[in-house]
Amino acid sequence: MSYVDLQVNGAYGVDFNEDELTLDQFVMACQRLRNTGVVAMLPTIITDSVDTMCKRIAKLANFLDQEPTLKQLVRGIHVEGPFLSNRPGFYGTHPPQHIQAAEISPLMQLLEAGNGLVRLVTLAPEQDSKCQVIERLRREKVIVFAGHTDASHVMLQRAIEAGLVGFTHLGNGCVQQVDRHDNIIQRVLSLKDHLVITLIADGIHLADWLLKSWLNIIGFERSIVISDAMSAAGMPTGEYRIGGQPIQVDASRRTTHRDHGYLAGSASTMFDMDQLLADKIGLSERDRTRVMHTNAFRLLTT
Repeated sequence: MSYVDLQVNGAYGVDFNEDELTLDQFVMACQRLRNTGVVAMLPTIITDSVDTMCKRIAKLANFLDQEPTLKQLVRGIHVEGPFLSNRPGFYGTHPPQHIQAAEISPLMQLLEAGNGLVRLVTLAPEQDSKCQVIERLRREKVIVFAGHTDASHVMLQRAIEAGLVGFTHLGNGCVQQVDRHDNIIQRVLSLKDHLVITLIADGIHLADWLLKSWLNIIGFERSIVISDAMSAAGMPTGEYRIGGQPIQVDASRRTTHRDHGYLAGSASTMFDMDQLLADKIGLSERDRTRVMHTNAFRLLTT
């Protein structure tokens, strides 16, 4: 099996959001991911100050200039934030002091830092109430996903009309307790015919039975498995970092922020998730190929 991963924060002890990230570290992590079957991926830069995010984005773009052979694997950059919900629970492990409303000026700073390599942006539609940023991203040919959001059903519909095409890691980046009917999960599922929806298939961010149920509800043509891997992926238990934040990884491979206990990125690779989908969910190779390769590849190439 080969995999296309739309969200990789790091792996094998390397944090792509580390200010001191070196080319050698990045190349090593990319090579090891390639060795596990990843054939295309989007390294992901998460919320920080816009200046810091721009420096991290520019560093990745510079790495690809220095090592052009990586471009076959690295198909762009995923920017997750800083235009996310500022409500506790919804922003997850993204540092709340750097979350802000979506505006054109900081957006263009982020895009320009990538020199054309920013391929996907995750934002909260309620932070872009007039959909100006979503519309601008569409004109710039950047894929727009919603995530870390509590956007209303009406707001999601407006965002879709403006250019929103997907949703980032459904069931995560939201509060633990919600209204039984009107909540972000039900709103997104009601709009599944208009969105592709990504899911973290590590058995921790979503229970196996829930993952299986949502795959069946969303359908195998619109579901995309992402790793959301962080530096702990492929590594033993211990403490790791994502953008300078301390993340504890226990024996069950659960990743939690040391200070407030929120789930962080995953400690699993796409290969690990493929095994889970086959052994615990019972997906055929055909269905695994669709959700781990075909659908994401189609998104990146259309």
